[in-house]
Amino acid sequence: MVIAKRCFGLLKIDIFNLFSRDEKIIFSRFVDPLGNFEIFHHKTWKYDEDIAVVDGKYLISFESKDARFVVSVDASLASDFNFDAYAKEEIDSPTSGIHASVKKRSFRNMPAYEREYLYESAGKNYFGGGLIFFTGTLVISLSWTAPEKQKEKYESIFRHMIEKLHVR
Repeated sequence: MVIAKRCFGLLKIDIFNLFSRDEKIIFSRFVDPLGNFEIFHHKTWKYDEDIAVVDGKYLISFESKDARFVVSVDASLASDFNFDAYAKEEIDSPTSGIHASVKKRSFRNMPAYEREYLYESAGKNYFGGGLIFFTGTLVISLSWTAPEKQKEKYESIFRHMIEKLHVR
């Protein structure tokens, strides 16, 4: 009888754990075919394999049904390039209905600006963010957005992608 109670107790714990486990996220490595960066994205997310480079600029968008993470690369910098002015124009411009905060910082010892924002679209609330930094030869901009109700889930994915980004 003691053995039966113990087995039932272990079975009950296993069943409980089966339904209470967090989904383990698996990431896949993406290497920029133009050789500027590599990143690890959520394995189930899609991206367009065809990259169009226009005037030294291109972007790659990683998407799920609810979220989007975009990497933009700008290699068309003038010899008198001013990163602060460029970043202000790109990341600090207010958009109607978006409440944003922008902070100057560094990203891996490179000058950077980071933005967080909230907005409403089609009756749903969303959160998003952006990070723009200057490598010395390129400007790389990261942006992300997802439903605010799923902020905890997606924010951890976005942070992982940013932390694992490798710039060449």
